[in-house]
Amino acid sequence: MVKNTMLRPYTPFDEIDQFFGRFGRGVDSMLPTTTTQMAVDIASEDDAFVLTADLPGFDREEIELTVDDSVVTISAEHRHETDETDEGNDGSAYLHRERRMTSVQRRLTLPESVDDEGVTAAYHNGVLTVRLPKESTVAIEGGRRIDIE
Repeated sequence: MVKNTMLRPYTPFDEIDQFFGRFGRGVDSMLPTTTTQMAVDIASEDDAFVLTADLPGFDREEIELTVDDSVVTISAEHRHETDETDEGNDGSAYLHRERRMTSVQRRLTLPESVDDEGVTAAYHNGVLTVRLPKESTVAIEGGRRIDIE
C-alpha cells in the first residue's frame, strides 16, 4: 500500500475506506449524520392535555409555540458559530470557522379542541411542558402564540 502523506496523513481507516470504495461507498458515507428529532409525549387528563417535548440545547428564546384550536406547533432554531485561531508551521495565521444551525419543528393535532386562552408552557432543563385545557368555548382566529416560562 502506498501512503499519500502529501495530501493528508495516513490513518488506519484508509484501508477500510478503500475496501468499501470498491463497492461504491467510503467510510464517510457510513458515518451517522446528525439530525435532530423532537420526541413528544401527549398525556390526556380529565380537563387538559399535557404535552412534553424534548428540546435539549435550545434556549427558551429560540423556541416558538403556537396553538390554533386543536393544532399545536412547536418550532425551535439554534445557531452556533465557533472561531479558532491557530498558527501554522510556516508562521502564517490560520483562521478556522464553523457554522452550524439546528432547526426542528413539529405540528400535532389533538383529538379535541382546546382553550387557547388557558394554555400554559414552561421550559426547564431541555424539556418543554405545555398544559392545554380541553374544550375551547371560544376559538381565536389565526391561533395564538404562547409565552414560555
